[in-house]
Amino acid sequence: MEHPFAAVGGEAQASARTDDDGQAALLASIRPIDKDVEEFLLDIDRRIEPHLKRALARVPNVNPLQRGVAHQITSGGKRIRAALCVASCELFGSPYYRSLNLASAIEHMQNFTLVHDDIADGDTHRRAQESIWKQFGVPHGINIGDAFVPLAALAIIQAPYAASLKVRLIEMLAEFGLEMAEGQTLDLNLRRNDDVTFEDYFACTRKKTGAFLAMATVGGGLIGGATDEQLEQLREFAFLAGVAFQIKDDILDIDGTKGRARGSDILEGKRTLMVVHAAENATPDDREALFRILNMNRLAKSRGEVDRVREIFRRTGAAEHSAATAERIIEEAAGHLMTLPETDAKYRLLRLARYLSKRMH
Repeated sequence: MEHPFAAVGGEAQASARTDDDGQAALLASIRPIDKDVEEFLLDIDRRIEPHLKRALARVPNVNPLQRGVAHQITSGGKRIRAALCVASCELFGSPYYRSLNLASAIEHMQNFTLVHDDIADGDTHRRAQESIWKQFGVPHGINIGDAFVPLAALAIIQAPYAASLKVRLIEMLAEFGLEMAEGQTLDLNLRRNDDVTFEDYFACTRKKTGAFLAMATVGGGLIGGATDEQLEQLREFAFLAGVAFQIKDDILDIDGTKGRARGSDILEGKRTLMVVHAAENATPDDREALFRILNMNRLAKSRGEVDRVREIFRRTGAAEHSAATAERIIEEAAGHLMTLPETDAKYRLLRLARYLSKRMH
C-alpha cells in the first residue's frame, strides 16, 4: 500500500502551501545545485575555521580531552548547519560575518551530538575514521562530547552581539536542544515498536533532526533581524527539511556510504521510514523476519541477517518510496520560504535543503 504523506498532508499541507504556482516556480528556478552548494559549503568552512581553532585554545591542556576535541573539530564535516545559519542571516540583509559566531556554536553542538550518538549507537567509525569513544574509551568519549556544550556557549558569549541578543540565542539553543533530546527519546522508544507508523516516524524525526536545523535557521534569522512570523516560517522550513534529510540519511545507511558500517541502522534496530514502508508491504514471512532481526541484540546479528533486511527493503521498494517522500517534503518545506524576502540567500536556503535530500554521501 502506498502510504500517503500523512503528517504534512490534508489540512496541514493546505495551510503551509499558500501559492502552489509560486512554489512550483520557486522550485523550478533552482538550476543544478550540487556544485553551487558545495562551493558555498567550502566557503563557510574557510570562514568558520578560525572560530573553531580559537575554541581549541579554551580547552584545558590535558589529554585525551584536548586531543579528542581537536580530532573532532578537524575531522571534517559538511558544515550544512553553519551554512543554513549564515544564509538565514543574509536573508534579511545582514552581512554574513555577523552570523559566524553562532555558526561555530552550532558546529560545536553538532560535534556534541555526533560524539554521543556514536556511543549510544555503538558505532566504531565516523567520517571513515575511528569514532571518539573507540579511540579513547566510553568514559573519555562522554567527557569529550560534553566539552562541546560550553564551547558553544562561549562562542555566543564572546560574539559582538547585544546582550539581549546573546540571551535570546542561548535560550534558543536550549529550547531546540530539549526538542532534540525529546526526539532522541522517541527514537529510542520506537526501537521495540513493531507497529510503527509514518506518523510515529515523522514526529520523532521532526524533533530529533528538524529541531537541529531549526536551531541554525532561526538563530540566523534572529541575528538578521527577522520578525516573529518570519522566524516561524524559517522554523517550519527547517523542521521539514530535517525530516527529508533524515530520510535520505537512512537510505544512505543501507549501502554504507556515510563513513559508517553498512546497515548500521539495521544493527541498531532503528525504525526508519523504510521499515515502516516494508512492514506495510511485505509478505507475512518477510514482515516477521524484518522485526525479528531488528529486535535482536546488535552483537547477535550476522551480516547475512542485515542483508536479509536489505533484501526485504529491495523487494518492497522501500528506498524508492522513501526517496520520493523526501522529495515531497522538500516541496512542502519550500512553501515556507514563499513569503520571505526575495534575496539570493532565499534561493541558497532552498538549494541547501534540496542538497540535503539528494546527497549521495
